[in-house]
Amino acid sequence: MSAQPEHGWGAMPLPEIRTVDDLRSALSRYGFPGDRERFEEELAAAIGAAPTNDFEGAAAVVRAYRHRVHIRNSPEIMAALEDARAGGGGT
Repeated sequence: MSAQPEHGWGAMPLPEIRTVDDLRSALSRYGFPGDRERFEEELAAAIGAAPTNDFEGAAAVVRAYRHRVHIRNSPEIMAALEDARAGGGGT
């Protein structure tokens, strides 16, 4: 049995995210609570507002949520967030 980090966030295997469907699966499994639902809402809004020849807004939503999966998988970032939430991250 291996020791867990004292902050409680162990590294999870980082999923491959090559497609929007991969991202959906990763958000369901590795995302923060509510990420998958917010992703779907933001993606739909970005696509609906996009000109038919420019989906940069939708691409930005995909990049942002892919980054959230990476953040959620980083023990260092999660520990810093936990410290900040507990009031120990003041500068």
